[in-house]
Amino acid sequence: MTVVGDLLADVVVLGTSTLERGTDNPATITHTRGGSAANVAAAAAPATSVRFIGRVGSDAEGEALVHELERSGAEVRVQRAGRTGSIVILVDESAERTMLTDRGAAAELGPIDPGWLEGTDWLHLPLYGFTDALSRAALLSAAMWARERHVPLSLDVSSVATMRALGGEVLSDLLLRLSPAVVFANVEEAVLLDESEVVVPGGTVFVVKRGAEPVQLRQDHGMTEVPVDRVEGVLDSTGAGDAFAAGYIVAALRSEDPAACAASGCAFAREALLRPGAL
Repeated sequence: MTVVGDLLADVVVLGTSTLERGTDNPATITHTRGGSAANVAAAAAPATSVRFIGRVGSDAEGEALVHELERSGAEVRVQRAGRTGSIVILVDESAERTMLTDRGAAAELGPIDPGWLEGTDWLHLPLYGFTDALSRAALLSAAMWARERHVPLSLDVSSVATMRALGGEVLSDLLLRLSPAVVFANVEEAVLLDESEVVVPGGTVFVVKRGAEPVQLRQDHGMTEVPVDRVEGVLDSTGAGDAFAAGYIVAALRSEDPAACAASGCAFAREALLRPGAL
C-alpha cells in the first residue's frame, strides 16, 4: 500500500484541562513523529508492505522524522524543501485533542514522480493534503494514476475544520473524482457530510468510527455495525483514527469483508489509545 500526505513533528501536551492564563501550567510534553499519512504508514508497516510519499523541510527536523518513519518499517520517499511542519496537540483529561497545525513544507508537496507509485496495490489519502492548492494537485494526480490502473483508494475525511475549510461543493467534487473504495469518518465528520449534502458515491464503503460505540458500515445495500471492545486506561486518542485506517486497509488487502476489516481497524486503534502521541 502507498500513503500520500503529511509527515510532521507532533508536540503533545498532556494536562491541559484547566489552563490558567498568564502563568505557568504544569504539563507532560512529548515530542513525537506525526502527520496523519505518516501515522497510517507506521501503523501498517509491521503487517504489510507500505510506502509513504510526502514532503519535509530541508532541515534537521525533517531528516530526523524521515529516519524515524523508516525505523517503523515503511519505505519513505520525500521531497525536501523549505521548513518542516509541526502540530501542537493539547490533550485534556478525557484524552480529547485540540490541535494547532502548521503544515509547513507538507502543504507544498509538488508533482509526484510516477515511479514512486509503481507497485502500489492500495492508495490511501487523508483529506488534510487537499487543503492547499499545491498538495491538492499532487494528491489528485496520484489518485488519477490509481484510478487508471484500478488500484483501490481510501479517503479519510480527517477533521471537521478541514472539511469546513474546503466546503461541501469541493468535498462533493473530490468524492466524485476520487471514487474511493472506502471513506473513513468519525461521528462529527459524518454529520457534517450529511449537513453539507455531500453524497458518498455508490459502491463506496462509508466507515463511521464512533469511539466506544459500534463502528457503522454504510453500504449500498444497507448499514451494519461492528462491536468495539472498551479500552481501559485511555491516555491519548492521537493517531487512533489513523491506526484504525491502517488496520482496515491491511485486512482489505487480504480480501477480508468490510466487517472483518473494521474489526482489524479496531484492534489497531486499541494500541494507539494507550500511548501519548502518534504511532
